[in-house]
Amino acid sequence: MNKKAEAFKLYLEGKEIDSFAVEEVKDDEQGTVVFRSHVLVEGQQLPTLVILDNSVFAMMRVQISPKAQTEENELAVLKLANEQNKKFKPFKLYFDAEGSLILDICMLMPGEEFPMIGDEIYSMFDVLINFLNENYRPIMKEIW
Repeated sequence: MNKKAEAFKLYLEGKEIDSFAVEEVKDDEQGTVVFRSHVLVEGQQLPTLVILDNSVFAMMRVQISPKAQTEENELAVLKLANEQNKKFKPFKLYFDAEGSLILDICMLMPGEEFPMIGDEIYSMFDVLINFLNENYRPIMKEIW
């Protein structure tokens, strides 16, 4: 397990947080470890990943809505994602190959030691959850 993932896992254990499933990606040259969980927004459990590897980055990823982009709403939802991307610096919204609306957060985490990784990631969870609580309903209204 890479050093960032080890540090985050220790943080979770120390705080007795057991809401993550941990998966080491086999044969991955970056040593990627995925921590799977969910965030609860408007009564919906949104699949959430924390992706930690040997690069200087850490990723948080939330699937806001599966198969959100359709032929009927394509232009409207692309405009929506673009407008959100202009407004909110830490987030990037995009549609994956299946048309699911994804929110990514990329955090810079250089160095060899990561004593604050848990606090940094959980700080971003606070920002993420606040964003979703304010924006989930308008986003979903455009998708529906």
